[in-house]
Amino acid sequence: MVMLKRLLSYTLLITLGLGLSHCGKKELDIQTIEDLEDYIQDEMDFQRIPALSMVLFNADGILLERYYGQSDIENNIPLGSDHLFLLASISKVVTATALLQLHENGFFELDDPINPHLPFEVNVPGTTTPITFRMLLTHTSAIADADDALDSQYYYGEDSPMALHTFLQQYLVLGGQFYNANENFADFAPGTDHEYSNMGSALIGVLVENISGTDFNTYCKQYIFEPLGMSDTYWRLDESMGSGNPLVMPYDLDGNRPKAVGHYTNTDYPNGGLRSTGRDLATLLMTFSKGGSHNGHQLLSNQTVEQMITPQIPQLEPTMGLHMFLMNRGLGLWGHDGGEQGVATTMAYHPTTRIGAIVLTNQGEADPDEILAECYKLALKLYE
Repeated sequence: MVMLKRLLSYTLLITLGLGLSHCGKKELDIQTIEDLEDYIQDEMDFQRIPALSMVLFNADGILLERYYGQSDIENNIPLGSDHLFLLASISKVVTATALLQLHENGFFELDDPINPHLPFEVNVPGTTTPITFRMLLTHTSAIADADDALDSQYYYGEDSPMALHTFLQQYLVLGGQFYNANENFADFAPGTDHEYSNMGSALIGVLVENISGTDFNTYCKQYIFEPLGMSDTYWRLDESMGSGNPLVMPYDLDGNRPKAVGHYTNTDYPNGGLRSTGRDLATLLMTFSKGGSHNGHQLLSNQTVEQMITPQIPQLEPTMGLHMFLMNRGLGLWGHDGGEQGVATTMAYHPTTRIGAIVLTNQGEADPDEILAECYKLALKLYE
C-alpha cells in the first residue's frame, strides 16, 4: 500500500489534464480570489483535507498565499506560513537540481554511464547496457521499486540509522541484504522503456555524494537552499524538528476521518523526504522561471532549465523532462507532484507566462492537482 502511494505521485493530470473532484467535469467559474477560496474550502471538506497551503507566484515574487485548516488536529494548531510539509516526490526536483549542477561543472555528460562515478557497480540483470545519468533523470534506468525492501525503510520520529549509500548498495548489488534480481529491476534493458523509479532517484543522491565528496544533505544546503534563501527547507527529520518551525502532521483517512500518521522519514530520502514551505518552493520554481537565476545567484544555466522542461524521451513518455513533467497539457504546466503516507503535494509553472502555483496538503489520499490548475487559471486572469 505504501509503495502504491509513491508510484502514483505524478500520474493523475499527465494523461488527461484533468483532476478528479466532486465537481466532476463541470466547468468551474472562478473569477475572483473569493471564488477560489470558496472552491478550495469545498474541496477540503469533500476530500477530508485537514490543512492546505496555496501559493501563487510569478517571476517577480509571490502573488497570493493562503493557509487553510489545521496543521495538527489533535493539538488544535492552525496552519501557518512557516509550517513544514513533507513534500513527497516534489523532493525529486531538488535532487535533480543537485545532480545537474555537477553536470554543469563538467564532471560528466548526461549520456555517460553512471558506474565510474559510484562507489559500487549497478548492473541490470540480463543485459550489458549501462545505466546513464539521463536514464536516471527520465525514469528509464530499469531500476524498480521493491515493495518489501522500501517499506522496511520507514522510520517514525527519527532519521534512518543506515547511510544512504549503504542501503543503495545493499539493494542494487548482487549479494546485498535487500538484493532481489526479479523485484529490484524491471524486465527491460535500460533506456528502452519508462517506469517511474523512486530507487533510481535515491541513487542520484549517492551520485551527488560520490562526485562532490559531500554528503547529500550538506551539498543541498550549501549549493541550493542557502544561495536561494530557502531557510525553511530540510532533508533530515531531526533538523526539521529542531528548526523552530512547526511540522505539519500527516494524515491518512480511517473511514471518513483523518488519522494521524506521525512524523517519519525514509532511508532513501532523496526521492521524497524533503520538508519545506510553500514560500520556499515558490522561490525554487521562481528561479526556474527566470532561467535558473535568483537574487544574483545562478542556480542552473538557462540551457539546463530548458532541458528539464523539454520532453527527453518522446517515443516512450512524451511528458517526461529531466525529473520534471508536463503536468497539465491543456495549461502547459511543468512541475512535479507527490503522494506519500499522509501527504499529497503538487507544484508547477508555465515557462512562458512564468506564473506558477503550489498546493500542499496533509491528507495522503487527496488529489490537489485540479486545485492547482484552478489556482493557475485565476492567476492568469488577475496577474498576467
